[in-house]
Amino acid sequence: MKVMVVGSSGMLGSEIMKLLGNNGIGFDLPDFNVADFNCVEAAVNGLKPDVILNTSAITDVDYCEKNPDEAENVHHTGVRNLAAAGIRLITVSTDQVFTHGGDRYLLESDPTEPANIYAASKLRGERAALEYPGNAVVRTSWLFGEKGLLPWIIRKLLDDGIVTAVSDQTSCLTSVDSLAETLAGIVADRSKTGLYHCVNTGAVTPFEVACRVRDRLGAGAVKATKWTQLALPAPRPVWSALGTERDIELPPLEEVMELCLQRML
Repeated sequence: MKVMVVGSSGMLGSEIMKLLGNNGIGFDLPDFNVADFNCVEAAVNGLKPDVILNTSAITDVDYCEKNPDEAENVHHTGVRNLAAAGIRLITVSTDQVFTHGGDRYLLESDPTEPANIYAASKLRGERAALEYPGNAVVRTSWLFGEKGLLPWIIRKLLDDGIVTAVSDQTSCLTSVDSLAETLAGIVADRSKTGLYHCVNTGAVTPFEVACRVRDRLGAGAVKATKWTQLALPAPRPVWSALGTERDIELPPLEEVMELCLQRML
């Protein structure tokens, strides 16, 4: 199977490329622009892939808030261009299509309420992908691995002795390893279509995550803050913890987080 991996140099895309081996062919900036229809068409016609897996994204939500046209180009226009190629498409979306989920895990059938410009553009991309039968959308949240959130917390605790973390946003963390394996499974199974929520089970706040890491390290201190105190451009969801009513479940957060911390420490 020949898989066209869009966004192949990012945190998730590079992990997917490792898993797929010779079956994965990577496309990314600066040579490939997902928002350019002619560029997408030429790449698809040249490669003739069996599946397109799209992990491309502008993950800086504050940048998206200040640059809505760029967010729209990557997250909506780009997905629409890929879907129009007529090849089975699997694209990655976000938990931030929800804002006030209450205190229960949010399912694929729950109504959306995008928290910010980033999420609104992602939601339009979801709809563009699902206009075509056979395609799949995978919502996820807060990717972590040996890059990203966990090493940042560790570094702050060890170097500065303190980390400040948000206590008024609840979601789920997702191991990049777990998600990459799940996406590879969806790629291989053409019956996997429609919308999926894929996260490691366990609703947490960034403050709670930082406290767990501090306890594991036995060093440093954690200070709580709120998004309103940070005065950042993009609003954040209050509650966007994902659950699922589909047939794919990732391992519990505590299990994969401990494995990741063991590797890093």
